[in-house]
Amino acid sequence: MTEKKHAIVTGAASGLGRAIAVELGRRGWHVAICDLNDQASAQTLGRVQEAGGSGQVEHLDVTHSDQWAALAERLRTAWPALDLLVNNAGVGVGGEVGKLPLEDWQWIVNINLWGAVYGCHTLVPWMKANARGGHIVNIASLAAIASAPGMAPYNITKAAMVSLSETLYGELKPFHIGVTAVCPAFFPTSIIDSGRFHTNEQRALATQLMSQSRMTADEVAGRVVRAVERNELYVFAPAASKTFWRFKRLLPKAFLNMVARRGAQAAPK
Repeated sequence: MTEKKHAIVTGAASGLGRAIAVELGRRGWHVAICDLNDQASAQTLGRVQEAGGSGQVEHLDVTHSDQWAALAERLRTAWPALDLLVNNAGVGVGGEVGKLPLEDWQWIVNINLWGAVYGCHTLVPWMKANARGGHIVNIASLAAIASAPGMAPYNITKAAMVSLSETLYGELKPFHIGVTAVCPAFFPTSIIDSGRFHTNEQRALATQLMSQSRMTADEVAGRVVRAVERNELYVFAPAASKTFWRFKRLLPKAFLNMVARRGAQAAPK
């Protein structure tokens, strides 16, 4: 009988985090559903169980290293090993450099970047002790590649997630721990609801872009879990997004000029 695998998913009360937790449940995983919203996390747990998996709700503020340490201590006494860490918790900020309050910069960096750093710092030593290896998934964004105007705080934190993933790839390969950086384009989630935008027009534009997407959180989640199984370093969703990545690598200035033009065309008049 195959031993049950164990995963930690942050930001799992809704959106992509919930979808990933449910997808893992379909494969029989046990999932620690980590979020600030315990009630919504309990709903995620119910869906994980309906899908055939098991799990537990863990209250976690990813911006506090002491909460990460307490989580690790609790789970290490109950779990045989940690097989997967999904750093998914994230928020959005829209606005131009010099106009956005510094408080908004600090807020998004604390959640999107420091949350993942704390998670990796705390849990990598435990994962290294897993004889069968493990995997880390860092949810970035196509924004890390596109660097669109008016999204600097979000762009920067997601680009950092890609760089963190690439660095971990080299550091953890000797321990048979895989790493995946996920770079999806816009798709509908609740990130707009909690996001901070300098103008109502910027919020409306972000909402419009999400609503126009044909991609769903469930589709992205399926792609993420397959990437874990195949030990893929990058996930671009939809597949056409990989073209943008290649375009930027080959002709970076031409790519950024295109992004700037499109940004100017989409900007509220």
